[in-house]
Amino acid sequence: MRQRPGTAKGIVFVTVEDEHGTANLVVYADVAARDRAALIGARLMVVDARVEREERRAEVPIVHLICRRLEDRSDLLRGLMAEPGPESWGDRSMARADEVRRADPGSGRSSQRMPGSRDFR
Repeated sequence: MRQRPGTAKGIVFVTVEDEHGTANLVVYADVAARDRAALIGARLMVVDARVEREERRAEVPIVHLICRRLEDRSDLLRGLMAEPGPESWGDRSMARADEVRRADPGSGRSSQRMPGSRDFR
């Protein structure tokens, strides 16, 4: 969530969240102007910032990150959505010592079959 209140003198506030909790990015006007593309369009962002914590007087710990630099790394997300190539990642990374022998489908060994479903009417 990005907010730019009219009374904030050009400061932009961004709420970010990860597996550890939430934090508030405080982006001053000069950083916002320089890194505007990342601030507006990034789906994945690298932030270089100074951490400020307020724990003593607050019921819930408050974390502010005073931003020095923002970098758009949304390109890393595109790799997650890429179609796999001719061989899967697991096949490429498996060494010969890690290979698992699979039963030959024509070995004559009968495979267990799942029982049919029970239809209740």
